[in-house]
Amino acid sequence: MGKGGFEVGQNVFYPTAGVGVIEAMEDLVFGTVHEICYVIRIPHNHITIKVPEGKAIDNGLRLLLQGQEIEDLLRVLGEKSSARPVGHWADHYKDLERRIQSGCCLEVGAAVRDLTRLKAGHGLSFEEARLLELASGYLVRELAVVEGIALDAAQDVIRSSIAAGL
Repeated sequence: MGKGGFEVGQNVFYPTAGVGVIEAMEDLVFGTVHEICYVIRIPHNHITIKVPEGKAIDNGLRLLLQGQEIEDLLRVLGEKSSARPVGHWADHYKDLERRIQSGCCLEVGAAVRDLTRLKAGHGLSFEEARLLELASGYLVRELAVVEGIALDAAQDVIRSSIAAGL
């Protein structure tokens, strides 16, 4: 087991990449620095990333949701949305992007909820639609893996939870 508490074979979530599997631990040398890295395969987009073991937690690597965390996510999805922002559009976009890139499933869930409801009410800009697609993809793939269900079924669970809060 690595210092970060992760093991080869575990399913994990990495911000900016999504759900993956730790396939190996590898010794890498960066100049004069020797690092042990987690080798993580992200099946959705067929990439492999290497995350230094000592920086894994700081970079947002985490285990997938389990137990109460799943219930907390579904609760967040069903909560009332934040009001449509009245400030500058760029600040709103940066806040959504920050929430999604945080890797915190509850933050990602809140962003998906808010964007989904904005889409139904007023429509989304191209950038907001792109963020919604990215964030909902993260949630769908994680929920599908942890619940052992198909992607379509996971998407239905998310949509139903969001609709329940209207």
